[in-house]
Amino acid sequence: MFQKHYKYLFNNLFFVFSVFLLISSVYSYSDYYKVNVDEKSKTETFNIDKVENYTYKLSYVHYGNLQEGMYVKILVNGHNIHEYSKDLSNTGSGAYKKSENKTDITNYLVNGSNELKIESNIWKTENSSPYYVLENFEITEHEVSTIKLPISSDVNFLVFILCLTCLMRRKG
Repeated sequence: MFQKHYKYLFNNLFFVFSVFLLISSVYSYSDYYKVNVDEKSKTETFNIDKVENYTYKLSYVHYGNLQEGMYVKILVNGHNIHEYSKDLSNTGSGAYKKSENKTDITNYLVNGSNELKIESNIWKTENSSPYYVLENFEITEHEVSTIKLPISSDVNFLVFILCLTCLMRRKG
């Protein structure tokens, strides 16, 4: 009796998770890119099968210890996505500040091969070796909805639990 019940539950869970996987995709490249005095730029190429009605967002963690006058640029296919420097006083500049970023890069991507580049203007100083790190680089794709509803992920999770409960009661 219990084996039959668990088999049914497992099949339903597998179906629901498969549907969730089809809804959202993530291209994760999770590498560690470091620019410093010796290596002033890094380039990573990646492939994407771009879908027309999808929005693509770039996210990463970045940190470093840039000094006055130094900067780091993040580029996708030659388009400047972000520039970080101590002079601009933006997130991630200065010493050891970590932050995650989600930037819409849909207009900069092409179908097929794309390029992420980190360019820097870093030089050696008397009392430090400046560097900048970009890691956990990933691109997520989301289908653009024609109707925008204010439904949070908490509500989606509760609906998922409610559906599972209804399925278990119906079968059991």
